[in-house]
Amino acid sequence: RAAVERGVTFFDTAEVYGPFVNEELVGEALAPVRGKVVIATKFGFALNPDGKPGWTGLNSRPAHIKEVAEASLRRLGVEAIDLFYQHRVDQSE
Repeated sequence: RAAVERGVTFFDTAEVYGPFVNEELVGEALAPVRGKVVIATKFGFALNPDGKPGWTGLNSRPAHIKEVAEASLRRLGVEAIDLFYQHRVDQSE
């Protein structure tokens, strides 16, 4: 919130940061100032199925993007993601 007080209005995160934890922290920190900021988050990784940091590859299939979006909305505690974009290009698609 100190960043917002200093004029920062754009915050970028991703499910892969933590993993997942950063979205939760960003969502909690920005909840009181949600109308004053833009929150961006990303998709594109196939995260480790055991929840440990790291990934097993890339995944930009439509069904996976939808899953990531829904989970990110919950973690961020928002009804809409202002900017949702691809973290890494999945060459297999």
